[in-house]
Amino acid sequence: MKKVYFILMMVAAVNLASCGGGDDEGITNGGNSQNNPYSNDVVGTWKGYSCADGDPNDLSKNHSLTLAFNSDGSGNYLEIDNSYTDKCDFTYSMESGTKGKAYIETRGNTIYFVIEGNKMFVYGHGYGEDLDFLLNKQ
Repeated sequence: MKKVYFILMMVAAVNLASCGGGDDEGITNGGNSQNNPYSNDVVGTWKGYSCADGDPNDLSKNHSLTLAFNSDGSGNYLEIDNSYTDKCDFTYSMESGTKGKAYIETRGNTIYFVIEGNKMFVYGHGYGEDLDFLLNKQ
């Protein structure tokens, strides 16, 4: 009887532990599930222009970028310049509520972004280096 009681107690303990406190609730699918609080800042459409010489105050109006972020960790990329149009899908992950990476698989590269309010700063290599675009949330 003691053995049966012990087994029941172990099963109950495992079930209680698996229901946990919920600190990681919604952080599934690479941090991009619908309940992920970090993805809420980025979900939506962002549009803007290329930053000349990395200066966010000097925008090239003939070179635009539109990023559309979905709550499932996917998105759409549209870059338009006078000489070309580049359109593809991407996946993204958030490192925090304001920093993330988008993996542009068809182009084989990663862009980095930082959100400040309704502005998104898009970088080619790492955070804070090589500022490429300044986007606004639509």
